[in-house]
Amino acid sequence: MKSLPKNTNIFLTRVALCWGLLGISQPLNAQSPANTANLIPNVRSAQFEQLCLQRSVACADIGKAAHLTTNLIYQLFDTERTKNPTQRANVVNQIARLYEAKSINVVNKRLKLSDFFIVKKDRVFGGYAILIRQLGKHQTGRRKLSYVIAFKGTYVGLEDPNDLAANVAGLPVNLYGNAAVLIHEGFKNYAGSVFADAKSKELVAEILRWQKQPNTDIEVLITGHSLGGTAILYAAMLADAGILPKNMRIIVFGTPAFTQQNFQQRYPTLVSRITRVETEGDFLSYEKPGLMRPIYDTLSYIPLGKPMKATAPEEYRELMEEREIVLKQYQASSSQESRANYLNVMKKVITMQSNIHVYGYRYFYEYYRRTQGANLTRSGSR
Repeated sequence: MKSLPKNTNIFLTRVALCWGLLGISQPLNAQSPANTANLIPNVRSAQFEQLCLQRSVACADIGKAAHLTTNLIYQLFDTERTKNPTQRANVVNQIARLYEAKSINVVNKRLKLSDFFIVKKDRVFGGYAILIRQLGKHQTGRRKLSYVIAFKGTYVGLEDPNDLAANVAGLPVNLYGNAAVLIHEGFKNYAGSVFADAKSKELVAEILRWQKQPNTDIEVLITGHSLGGTAILYAAMLADAGILPKNMRIIVFGTPAFTQQNFQQRYPTLVSRITRVETEGDFLSYEKPGLMRPIYDTLSYIPLGKPMKATAPEEYRELMEEREIVLKQYQASSSQESRANYLNVMKKVITMQSNIHVYGYRYFYEYYRRTQGANLTRSGSR
């Protein structure tokens, strides 16, 4: 079978990137709930369901993190964007109940397009994250302090170009000036802007103080969805600041590959603490035939952490079979009609892959809540 011409491959990859960004370009609460109803019941993860059957703490960690990063954080961002204090208070209360929060702070380093061009030239478009202090607990003479740091994923809009700028600034740069750890430049800026914020620095200093105290256990969960996979880079910054990797746990959902092999070599213990949740058919998946895979391969980007897989809806597999049929027809004739048919199917594929990316990870919270809920104890294994 002959391969597609190079120019066609480049064209189709650009179509995939643009259409995929368009598909995830609005906060989740602005998307049609009908898509959620269609996708969630058909997404399954045998690995995750086994954890919940075993009453593992990881069931709660992943389930809650999925709800926070693929739903609540987008709602919170949208209430700030639309300046609705009543709805904002409601979302904050939901987050507080989810994590038994002692305090919740928001780091919003977003820049307007005018800021970027008018203010200082060295300014970069910034990130958005939630910093949560949970209520302290005492058990068998020991104090346990828990923190959750969650990063928001992609929102694209002309009035807020931050995420678009972060996504497309994809060339590898050093994590620090002299550190030979190559990562996606936009992701670096996203995580770094949050790390440099005063609220973040205060939280880091607090964790470092408690980490030195006797009879004290520290747990820091860093999580994010999509572009929120910058949680991994933020965790690396925490490690470099002195927070022990053994005290951290990183859970990311549908995050793209954004770093080269040397990151894993520099942070081996930290990488072993990463759970990478992936749904088959996700637009940003590293697995072939993922539409972003050619870009990852070109930049030598690899995924990080232990994968937790979820299967795609059956409708997706049927659509991929249709794609193979029209692809063969296009490769055989290269006619305008076959090209149009192929692009039409590809449009459907990318739309479904985008929907899977946006909605599919809500399955993890729904399954956790349905099977475990508040009855899950914290004594189970991860």
